[in-house]
Amino acid sequence: MSLFDSIRGPGDLARLSPEELTELAREMRLELIETITKTGGHLGSGLGVLEMTIALHSLYDFSKDRLVFDVGHQCYPHKMLTGRRDRMDTMRMDDGLCGFPHPNESEYDQFHTGHAGTAISLALGLAAADKLAGNGRRTVAVVGDASYGAGVAFEAMNAASELDVDLLVILNDNEMSISPTVGAMSRYFTRMRMGPLYTGAKREVHELIKHIPFIGEKVDKSLQDSLNVVRSVLTPGHVFEEFGFEYFGPMDGHDMPRLVHTLTDLQERGGLNLLHLLTDKGAGHAEREEDPQRLHGIKPAPAEPPVPMEVPAPHLRVHGDGEADPPADAPTPKRPAYTNVFADKLVELAESDPSLVGITAAMPDGTGLVQLAKAIPDRFHDVGICEQHAVGLAGGFAKGGQRPVVAIYSTFLQRGYDQVFQELAIQGASCVLAMDRAGLVDDGCTHHGLFDIAYLRTLPNTVLMAPACAEELEAMLAFAVDSPGVVGIRYPRDSAPAAGKPVPVVEHGKAVTLREGRDLVLCAYGTMVPLAQAAASLLAEEGVEATVLNARFAKPIDVESVAEVLEDSSLLVTLEEHALAAGFGAAVLEALAQAGVPIPATLMIGVPDGFVEHGTRARLLQKLGFTPEALAQRILEAVGDPAYAQLKH
Repeated sequence: MSLFDSIRGPGDLARLSPEELTELAREMRLELIETITKTGGHLGSGLGVLEMTIALHSLYDFSKDRLVFDVGHQCYPHKMLTGRRDRMDTMRMDDGLCGFPHPNESEYDQFHTGHAGTAISLALGLAAADKLAGNGRRTVAVVGDASYGAGVAFEAMNAASELDVDLLVILNDNEMSISPTVGAMSRYFTRMRMGPLYTGAKREVHELIKHIPFIGEKVDKSLQDSLNVVRSVLTPGHVFEEFGFEYFGPMDGHDMPRLVHTLTDLQERGGLNLLHLLTDKGAGHAEREEDPQRLHGIKPAPAEPPVPMEVPAPHLRVHGDGEADPPADAPTPKRPAYTNVFADKLVELAESDPSLVGITAAMPDGTGLVQLAKAIPDRFHDVGICEQHAVGLAGGFAKGGQRPVVAIYSTFLQRGYDQVFQELAIQGASCVLAMDRAGLVDDGCTHHGLFDIAYLRTLPNTVLMAPACAEELEAMLAFAVDSPGVVGIRYPRDSAPAAGKPVPVVEHGKAVTLREGRDLVLCAYGTMVPLAQAAASLLAEEGVEATVLNARFAKPIDVESVAEVLEDSSLLVTLEEHALAAGFGAAVLEALAQAGVPIPATLMIGVPDGFVEHGTRARLLQKLGFTPEALAQRILEAVGDPAYAQLKH
């Protein structure tokens, strides 16, 4: 039996020596690499904090004490130790383990986290609540160095000393978020890495001086005053101590005996303490030195050659030209991702327009802006995990006569909502918001981009678009960079279907009719367009003829085109990969009502009101009924409903 096999729960770690804990870390590291290489997931972060996680669980009882992870990418070793080892092979799979901490999984998980910078705020709230309750619980927050670049982390530290609580913050410094950490705080941490060790040993020196007969107290005070001045110049950590935190470190986050010794000492201290650990993201993996970024989130290793699962291409045509769709068994070539289509087109546009600049928030690879960084580096800006600053920076660029393109995941743009409102929309600034990962993603409800239409369409001076294929995204981006105001383009983390034929010119607020039918209208937005076309073909086999309208815009809605296709139809179906509340379908109905257009019986299809858990994108689309067969069946049921039947011709 291996040492890990003898561990039934975190309580078993207390009986192990530091040397045995080191061996446990070795065994866990091998198992974690083997498992996550098969399933995919956030491997590098967990490998970097493995020793720290073991040391913490050997000293604390986190079924009672509090452990808060910032973001949560690094929680895999924590899950392995807290009763979920035998389910690690289900990581991020349907009905499997979540890739982030999740209270529904375990009493050891405090919060379902997925966005950076908030751990200190959450931990302070817990510590303050426990102080009021008088239950004696202890609180630890684990925060990555990249998360310290987020303003909310400093807001929490600024308020911490006012609460008079006991809190240990562990700074996990690996010089990485997903990509290398950027900014002045990153440079500060680098200097700390290179500087002298500064720990609680100073306290021991002062205690010795104080005990010198007659003069000890006076000498100690004078020495302390002098040391404070010198320390602010020569030693690391004084920034944190200005916030009221006692600073310890930096120290090797992979040195198990020293970790256990230091954490044991810190358990006895009250107040605010910060332990600065130097760790290696991906420690112990053969590819760590070669490509640490790839280890952040790895794809599962295929057990056999993968079978492409492509969404049917939309084969765009205006007002239906009668051309037949290609045979169903025609081979489907591998298509580029929407992200790559966006990135290539942006570089092309930037090479001919010197005013274009690209901005992202710690996501140069995920958004594709790394291509702009390589091609035209002086027009690429990565601000770190600071979405609010990214959008505010864009407002400044726009005022200065540049054309900013802000590429951020839909879920993370939510963090910059106030800046979209004040620094862009109110100012009348011209800016493109490229919202990657819109719709459903693998990582679950913290990362799904299901609310961007709702939180953006209410703002004046905004235009919202979504492409149905690769060529349409290219056309929309070219249109957007030449348009006034805030222009948002949403697209998924998925392959981009090909148009099949030339895409009609993108005109402001104009939809495109792809197919004509007498019975009902399928008004689709973005990714739902190819599904609507495929569903229309299935409906035709059942004798139901549907008009398919590619809306292209969620704001403004093309009321004229919608009203025209509704003249001979008794059912309107809106389709969107977005929450139904305040989404595209609601926008269509609002626009028709405001224009005085009679609204027929309407079926709104989208994501129901509720948080969607994790799973593969393909599986989640299937679960929610976003397949041609499920859509066709649902529409047939609606057509057969007496409420709709009585309205038919």
